[in-house]
Amino acid sequence: MLASTGWSYTADEKLKIESFLAQQFKQQTPKPARLWVNAEIKAGISKILSRPSNQLNYRYWQAQGKTIWLLDELGKERDITTAVVVKNNQIAAIKVIVYRESRGGEVQVPWFTDQFVGVQSGTNWQRNIDSISGATLSVNAMKKQAELALFLNEQLP
Repeated sequence: MLASTGWSYTADEKLKIESFLAQQFKQQTPKPARLWVNAEIKAGISKILSRPSNQLNYRYWQAQGKTIWLLDELGKERDITTAVVVKNNQIAAIKVIVYRESRGGEVQVPWFTDQFVGVQSGTNWQRNIDSISGATLSVNAMKKQAELALFLNEQLP
């Protein structure tokens, strides 16, 4: 049921993604859609990520008044796969689906992820997210994913 998001996932990782989507869309998981990246969107993405982005499109699932973005961002050495739920132009939930780093796993626990709930773009919310000692790059990756999801959501027709 999980269509490719542009990244390769193991069977176990795909099951985690499908489980999260089923949990969020209680009735039936919608088919994924794509947001194609044009030059303007690419510039916005590069600004958020503080690096060039070559990704051509982003997959999302949309139903029941919410949009779920599945995003990968580099922590210290490996990608962190996160699902960001956007509803009413703010983050309704954020969950680390796959954490591949050897340290900094605290970014997965609710006391950390709950800080993102209610975040809206255009505000200075990043300062309100508590850091985690020894996990600065993972925390930064999560902040980028949250900001990117809000930005991408604003680009939808």
